[in-house]
Amino acid sequence: MTKFTTLLCGTALSLICASAALAEATPPAGVNATGTEGTDVSTIVVTAESNSAAVAAPSKASILETQPESLITHKFIEQATPESGDYTTAIMIAPSVATVSAIGGGIGDASISTLRGFQDGNFNITFDGIAFGDANDTTHHPSAFFPGSTIGTAVVDRGPGAAGDMGQANFGGAIHLFSPHVDDQFSVSQKATFGSFNTKSFVTTLQTGAISDLGGARLLLSADLRSSDGQTTSSGGMGRNFLAKLVVPLGSDATLTAFSSINHIRYNQADSGGTFIGFGITADQKAAYGINFALNNDPTDEHYAGYNYVNKNTSFNYLNLKWNVGHGLSIEDHAYYYYYDNQTVSAQSVSDLLNPATDVGTSYISTDGGSTFNSDIAGYHKQNKYSTYGNILRVNQDLGFGTLRAGGLYEHSKATRFISNWDFTTGAPDLSTTSAYGSQEDQNGNPTNYLYYEPSSWDQYQLFADFEYRPLDNLTITPGIKQLHYTRDIAAQIDKFGPAIGSRTYNKTMWFITANYRITPNWSVYGQAATGFLIPPVKTLTPKFGTTAPTAPQTTTTYQGGTVYTKGRLTLDADYYYIDANNVLVNKSKKAPCFCYVNTGKGRYYGWEAQGAFNLGLGLTAFANGSRNISRDLTGGSDYTNAPKSTAALGLIYDNRSWQATISDKYVGPQLGSDGATRISPYSSVDASVSYDFGHIKLKLAVFNLADKRSLLDTDGQFYVYEVGRQVQGTIQAKF
Repeated sequence: MTKFTTLLCGTALSLICASAALAEATPPAGVNATGTEGTDVSTIVVTAESNSAAVAAPSKASILETQPESLITHKFIEQATPESGDYTTAIMIAPSVATVSAIGGGIGDASISTLRGFQDGNFNITFDGIAFGDANDTTHHPSAFFPGSTIGTAVVDRGPGAAGDMGQANFGGAIHLFSPHVDDQFSVSQKATFGSFNTKSFVTTLQTGAISDLGGARLLLSADLRSSDGQTTSSGGMGRNFLAKLVVPLGSDATLTAFSSINHIRYNQADSGGTFIGFGITADQKAAYGINFALNNDPTDEHYAGYNYVNKNTSFNYLNLKWNVGHGLSIEDHAYYYYYDNQTVSAQSVSDLLNPATDVGTSYISTDGGSTFNSDIAGYHKQNKYSTYGNILRVNQDLGFGTLRAGGLYEHSKATRFISNWDFTTGAPDLSTTSAYGSQEDQNGNPTNYLYYEPSSWDQYQLFADFEYRPLDNLTITPGIKQLHYTRDIAAQIDKFGPAIGSRTYNKTMWFITANYRITPNWSVYGQAATGFLIPPVKTLTPKFGTTAPTAPQTTTTYQGGTVYTKGRLTLDADYYYIDANNVLVNKSKKAPCFCYVNTGKGRYYGWEAQGAFNLGLGLTAFANGSRNISRDLTGGSDYTNAPKSTAALGLIYDNRSWQATISDKYVGPQLGSDGATRISPYSSVDASVSYDFGHIKLKLAVFNLADKRSLLDTDGQFYVYEVGRQVQGTIQAKF
């Protein structure tokens, strides 16, 4: 695959250089080519799909882009990814993206994506321009907010973006998700999917079309009901999502959009498990029970599904006003609120073999190596609950020779997290826990079953300005600046390391400069230099034996450049990137003697990426992409963990009237496992789908991991995560 991707990149550059005689292009006035946030998704699609190859390509770039970008359209997501999927399955086809999925069926938090070797939490994820994530750090829960049916289009931005890209993790890139389009015409659709692991999915969609009595307002309603047993034992669950999106024209120059998504999931999954909270299997368990072992139905054993389950309720809501004032002035205001409530019940340890009922009353040491429990089946209740409110204001002024953009964000979040120990045998609070950190007591000195009780909050504002200067019709140069001010407060009277009460404030000024030069209407080159910033997690405020772990915010400086060529039957793009990271933060919260987060020093990320597609005719399009990604800890002199050295994908797409079909092979190169010692071998997955549209009825058959490979994906030295086996899904859709 490495030779193939090298050849692809070389071919792209050769074809580009051969086409230099074409005429110059003029970009659309006012188009934001320096970042995805604040730009209509329709604009992104139009500028990326300029020919037949680009329309069909599963991953493509815009001729106006100023940083490496992959657009994945709704058509590809709907045809080639699991109906029970989420954003991790939607973006997996893009270069430099690797996804770990361990249970199957689309249930539970068992899917994680990396980007250029950056881990989840090191890059922003936005939905309709709003960055979201946990309140304690910047990680995400793929299945908790947005199942696949709620995603209209996805854009993978491999870079820190522009000054106007908001979020706490403008560090290693961004994944931008966009809600489905609200149509002007009335329609009703009902999908029913049945598949492996007793997976079921039902998606109902209603488009009202433009309602003349309401001034042309139009409404989209959808409901997504799904369930699956999962591939691993007793790991089933269910999900419910209800979405509403209302678009109201306010005269001819303004539009108000109201959006709400409500999501509920419940699934059986252990919460304890070393690095892999919720999934993974030990070597002894695999040898005794097979690769698919996870939980069981024995209430006398800590692996009982009734002792290991998760309930999550979320909502995501916004009001968006866009107003074209006139004379080149436009204003956009985005008010939003999202909510997350995770209520988890888990046994303290699931790393051992099945225990007989005669083990009543024995004691054992938990998987964190620090606590001993004297009850039969020791467990805990965990809560992670937060509400986040915010507002983003953007003002754009087109001056003819350039566009001035300015605005800002204000955001407030409040969270409560805790873990309380319970004796699942008696159903009573467990006060018998002894800990290497000392006895657990509340603020009054009384014994407590809480390991920690952690209320926290944060407030942040970001102010930005940039100027898209157009000295020539075919050249844009955009310098920008952003100021971030972030304050986090914590009031944890109870914590295993002692009370954590205090506040930290982070200030950072970031600079950006990008350029895009259209050599011809079909060929452009671009460059970017920019800084990035990553807010530290709440646990960096937690004291270790009465002292606070010395941590500083992580920063990056990114330099990258690339080129895009798209004409006729061919679309190609390639780029090179070089990123320096400072104050790199490593989680040592489960390792003595620190039990904290520490800054390990400097890191470096560099490599190249390429993607392309060619329309073969007769409805066939061939596509391929690849990347070479180096992620190094310069202080320790080793590779970062969970950072694949390469990725590649190739395949065919067939689209001819009623018939559609895809076949693709996604390859993920070698990497270092979470334990920092195990070398994970390359792995790949071949996926295929075929569908036929009868008009009002559409049938689809899709197979994922066609070869039924069960490759090792990662290990922390105790638990091992393996690739999900073959999944077959059949879908029938009725449309009216």
